[in-house]
Amino acid sequence: MTETNISQDKRLVEAIANGTVIDHIAPGQAMNILRLFKFLGRSKKNRMTVGFNLRSSDGSTKDIIKIENVTFSPSETEQLAILAPNATINQISDYKVVDKYKLRLPPEIIGAFACPNSNCITHVEEAATSRFKISKTADGKVMMRCHYCERVFEREIVLKTNGLEP
Repeated sequence: MTETNISQDKRLVEAIANGTVIDHIAPGQAMNILRLFKFLGRSKKNRMTVGFNLRSSDGSTKDIIKIENVTFSPSETEQLAILAPNATINQISDYKVVDKYKLRLPPEIIGAFACPNSNCITHVEEAATSRFKISKTADGKVMMRCHYCERVFEREIVLKTNGLEP
């Protein structure tokens, strides 16, 4: 790839003045992030750039989301880690990266995802907020154990149950 082509590739995604860049999202997960956080329905003040199947520096593909004037809370960051455990968050201020960190799976996530077990008490008791313990298997699969029914589900099953694609 020539120097000219590299600079042209980088210009495909516009810089933002202030906000958040979610980089290194697994291909196909950007849409889930947009759905989960309802980014498409937010205020028109939040300009957004979304890239799908972009070339990463290591030759693989990735998705990326740049959204102006948005900062993630700790609980939103935990939800994001379930969807994109290998993503990187870049906090932007005045066109500069002021904070950069890799997402880590939380030990537990509360209230973000419904339990796939239709007999779970969280589906009938209003006071029972969904709660999952998060773990990883030796081969890297993300597993989610419901606090109430104690059933263990692969991350993909929980995502499908919640209208998201794994």
